[in-house]
Order: sequence, then structure tokens, then C-alpha cells
Amino acid sequence: MIWDDATTPIDDSTNSSITGEMIGETALSDAVVNAMNSLESLLAGWGLSTLWSQVFAGALAVAAVLLVCFLANAIAKLALRSIAHRMLSKLKKAWADEVLKQRVLVRLSHLVPVILLMFVLPAFGSFGVDYWLRPMIEIYIVWILLTTMFGLLEVGEVLVQHRDLEDRVPITGISQAIKILLSLVALVLVFSIIFSKSPLWFLSGLGAMAAVLMLIFKDSILGLVAGIQISANNMVKVGDWITVPSKNVDGDVEEITLTTVRVRAFDKTIVLVPAYDLMTNPFTNWRAMSESGGRRIKRAINIDLSTIRFVQRDDLERYKRFSLLTGELDQRIADIDAWNAERAVDTSNLINGRQQTNLGVFRAYIEAYLRDHPKIHSDGFTFLVRHLDPGPQGLPIELYVFTNDNRWVPYEQIQADIFDHLLAAVSGFDLAVFQSPSGRDVEAAMRTMQPS
Repeated sequence: MIWDDATTPIDDSTNSSITGEMIGETALSDAVVNAMNSLESLLAGWGLSTLWSQVFAGALAVAAVLLVCFLANAIAKLALRSIAHRMLSKLKKAWADEVLKQRVLVRLSHLVPVILLMFVLPAFGSFGVDYWLRPMIEIYIVWILLTTMFGLLEVGEVLVQHRDLEDRVPITGISQAIKILLSLVALVLVFSIIFSKSPLWFLSGLGAMAAVLMLIFKDSILGLVAGIQISANNMVKVGDWITVPSKNVDGDVEEITLTTVRVRAFDKTIVLVPAYDLMTNPFTNWRAMSESGGRRIKRAINIDLSTIRFVQRDDLERYKRFSLLTGELDQRIADIDAWNAERAVDTSNLINGRQQTNLGVFRAYIEAYLRDHPKIHSDGFTFLVRHLDPGPQGLPIELYVFTNDNRWVPYEQIQADIFDHLLAAVSGFDLAVFQSPSGRDVEAAMRTMQPS
């Protein structure tokens, strides 16, 4: 038998495959054909039959081609390690180190034996392998290119993280979106290879499948769209402290993907919140608070209404011994006396004219104490000590101020120290904090009611 390099006839539509006629007949395939013809003639001269000469010649040619492909792959990897890897290592750059770590060049080296095999494939056309082996090789090429692109994307992710840009660039979500897009392109190419159709033929049929795909993958599509919106609108960044009341989530964002947001709660547990939930449910992002340099204290002390009264002049003299109130009370007393004298108010009855109350003095003390506190912002932030509506629990005196340390633990310590002091100072102004009766209060009341 005389070997030729004619391939098995196939459908003309195969010309739309990845390689198509780009490979064609080559000098390499001609050399393989000539080698097989020479080997077949040699074996026939040794006395083998024509059939067995063909079989042995073809088998030896296949083994030789596979061995050459294996050696080509090994040589390509060795060359990369000895030349390219050494050059990248000398650069001392983060991107070069990451290219080596992700084995991007090693992935590309697999193209060498595959391309070599594609060139010699026409030589085995008489075996009928071209029809089924060529598509497999082309699909493998698509896979190599896809994994290489994935490796480059992973290199980009690490570079963004090394430059501390992850909180401003949602690189994980962007990378995942590109990976999904590349995977879809690769899938279309694979189907076009398998069915010997143009990729445009498959793209034209996606419209009819869209309704079915949306029904089956509804949750995934919603999560994907929500993830893109979160990344594009910069609603959440890595490192943000978020609170999602509907999901009982309270912690720091560790990772943002296209479908989920990973949050490390303050009890060190990990919570995965679907991105779609952040678009449909209200949540709080504390980023602005963290960046402002202040954190709000909004808490009230409930004063027992029965202890609120006008104060006598001797009470004011006693309150003036509080160092924070000395100048403030002198000014207030002078203003009140001048106002009453101008209007000839009869001050023998405290309800007439303007009079100072122990609660008003206590509010003045709270303001002076907070303005003197080194951990409270007195300028540039809201500073307010106010009354809330009185109710069954007494009269709430609310502090609405901001600390200059927004870290959680120091913030709680500052807030606790302030209210420790104010709760202990209430009695100094002849006031009492409202508290629902306890068992001890009931016991004391019953003891006073018993006859002596």
C-alpha cells in the first residue's frame, strides 16, 4: 500500500472549526508519510505480508509521533523553567512572581505538543482518525487557552490586592464576571466544533433558550445581576462593617463575589449573604461613620419626674462647688436676676418669673462634662443634650454626641465611662433615675408599713 496524506472526506462545514484549513498539508505530515512508506517497504522486504507491514508501520509511526509530542512538551517546559522563569524571577516584581505561582507559562506550554500533533495529523488520514481526533484536539486547545486566561485573571486579582486597591476595585466580582463570559465563549466554541457549525449559528439560537434558562437559573441570574450592581455602585466594599437586620448579620465584609457577600461576624463566625438580599432588604453600611472619624452616642437617662423641682439660692451655691459649673452658674444666676429685676418679678414664690431647676443645672453639667471630655467631638459634629417626651418611664435626657474614636471596643468603653459618671452624679443634683420597682423596693415598702 502506498500511504498518502489525503484526509478522510468530511462535511464542508468543518472548515469553520478553530483551525480549519489553516493546518492543511504540511511538510511535516509529508515527512511522516514518507517515513511510513519507507518503513512499510522495509518490513515487506523482511518477508511480512502487506497487511502486517501496514499495521506495524502505522503503529510505529503513531508511537514515534506520541514520543515526539511528549519530548516537545518536556523541552518546552524545560525551556520555560531555564529561560522564562529565570528572567521573571530576576525582575523581583509582584506580577512576575504571581505569573510563576499561577503557572501561566506552564499552561501555555501544553500548546506545543498539541500544535505539533495537528501538523502531523493529515499523515494519518487513511486511518480515518482525522474525523474524530481533530475536534478533540481543537477542544483541548480551547481548554488550554481558557485556563491560561483564568490564570491571568487570578494574577490580576492578586496584583490589585497587593496594591491595597481591593476596597476600591471589586476585583473578585469583576474577575468572576469575566470568567463567566470566557466560559460561555468557550462553551459556544466547543459546541461549534462538535457539531461542525459556525459559532454564530449557536448564538442565534440562544434567544429561543433565554426564557427556559431564566426560569431554571432564576436565582443565579438575580444574584449575578445584584452582584454587578453592588460592585458598580460601590454599595459594599471589602472591609466595610455592615448590618443586615433581616438576616441577623452584623460584621465585616471579607469577600464580595458575583452571587454572595462573605461577612465575618463579630463572634468570628462566617456568614454568606446572597447579593440579591442586599438589593431587596435594607442594610446598614457603617463605612461613612468609619471614614468620618467619629461615632455617635445616642442614649438617654430616664429621670424620675417626682424629683424635678425649682432650686433655692443655697442649692445653687452648693451646685457651684462642682468645678465644671462654677462659671456657668454665675452667668445663669446673673441673667435670671437681671431678667426678674427688669420685670419686677416677685421672687418670693419660685413659680414666678424665671427660676433655675435642678434638672436644668444637671443638663448644664452634662454639657460641660462632655465638652471637657477628651474623647468627645465638641466641634464639627452634632453636640446635643435634649429632653425627649416624658412617659411612664420618666423624663429621658438624651445625649446625642460623637466620640473621636470609632473603633468598637474603645467606643463602648468611652460610652460606658460617660454614663457611669453621669448616673453616679445624678444624686448630687437632688434628682433620681427612674427604675421600675424591684423585689428589694417592695420589701422595703412593706417593712415601713409594719407597725413598730
